[in-house]
Amino acid sequence: MSPTIRLYKEEDLDEISRIESTSFREPWPDSFFNYIHRKAPELFVVAEENGEIMGYVIGELREIMFSGVSHMSKMGHILNIAVDERRRKSGVGTLLLEEIEGRFREAQATRVTLEVRESNKTARTFYQDRGFSEIGRVRAYYPDEDAIVMSKAL
Repeated sequence: MSPTIRLYKEEDLDEISRIESTSFREPWPDSFFNYIHRKAPELFVVAEENGEIMGYVIGELREIMFSGVSHMSKMGHILNIAVDERRRKSGVGTLLLEEIEGRFREAQATRVTLEVRESNKTARTFYQDRGFSEIGRVRAYYPDEDAIVMSKAL
């Protein structure tokens, strides 16, 4: 059986928090997941199989503006993506990434961006293998490390 993708529900929070805390050094608090869900519920999706959440991805849309003037262009931004450590390297991450990219395309975004820890070679390779390029760096993005900014045309 293969995973299904569905929208996040509030009752998923405990599982999302568990995956988050085993995936990141500075896990997001539950209140942030609730805030993000209220802000863009259509861009918070989970992968599920047999009632078990295997991973999630959270995105947001940004409108490209210069000097306060809209240029009628949208960009997708991946805020967070994580897969249960028992399900990594099984295609769940790719499935989630493809889902959020599809949702960004439906919203007429032309690019997608994300930030990743500089030391996270596994994640950087994962994104590069899926068409992302490293386009910059954000100093001290994390409390102990810089982030690499990655982007991909949609």
